[in-house]
Amino acid sequence: MRIIEIRKETSQDLEFPWIEKIAQSDWRAGKYLSQLLSEKKFFDFCGASSIVYLLTDENENLISFCTLNEKDDIPDTELTPWIGFVYTFPQYRGKRRIGKLIETAYLEAKKRGHKNLYISTHDEGLYENFGFTFYQIMKDNDNQDSRIYKKEVEQKYFSSIIGTKVKGHIDRPLGKPHPRHPDMIYPINYGYVDRVFAGDGAEQDVYVFGTDQPLDEYEGTVIGVYHRLNDCEDKWIVMLDGADTKVPSRNEIMDAISFQEQYFMGELYLG
Repeated sequence: MRIIEIRKETSQDLEFPWIEKIAQSDWRAGKYLSQLLSEKKFFDFCGASSIVYLLTDENENLISFCTLNEKDDIPDTELTPWIGFVYTFPQYRGKRRIGKLIETAYLEAKKRGHKNLYISTHDEGLYENFGFTFYQIMKDNDNQDSRIYKKEVEQKYFSSIIGTKVKGHIDRPLGKPHPRHPDMIYPINYGYVDRVFAGDGAEQDVYVFGTDQPLDEYEGTVIGVYHRLNDCEDKWIVMLDGADTKVPSRNEIMDAISFQEQYFMGELYLG
């Protein structure tokens, strides 16, 4: 999958090949987004620093789209920024694909120094799945009640974890299928830290790097933490003691764990 960003300064290069694909959505707001882009009114309507995010597959088919807006359909408010125009095409639904775009928007909001991220919607029970909580009812531009959801932009610190020595067991070795999803094959050893418990009450989960062989046990050093934004547990990234391979880069870690983490929103913290 690939994420494409349409920003004001790059819209001339990226915008138009995708307008027709956005317009093919079976949703009135999606067609309106296409119209705003086509008429070059999107950045006037939503704010100059707003961004359109597109998620595509390997064949450049459009999977999902959403926006990060300065302004939304709530007038006379200082709340900002907003997630808007959230849509996934029917054939791709059920796998929380839109979560990767919301994650990208969240990280952009964090980069800009915002404390919260907002969504205006008439839906109930949807955005809770992406880590948002109900904030309040506000009137939209049509004077209709809209449910406002908020997600706090977190500032996490894992200095007490990263760099520590850990050991434990591998219950899902490299090359083995997931116990409930047999089509998911583990490309990396996945296990837990003995006698260290996570937010879900179970022993702390780890991804173990440094070998291309399946393991039963491991000893190593925590080199990072993948903090899930819409789940109660984090995943520790461990480098195997005595490994004859170099410490993986951020991109290499994300590529290795995406087989599972693609279904969650998250942020990788490294030492």
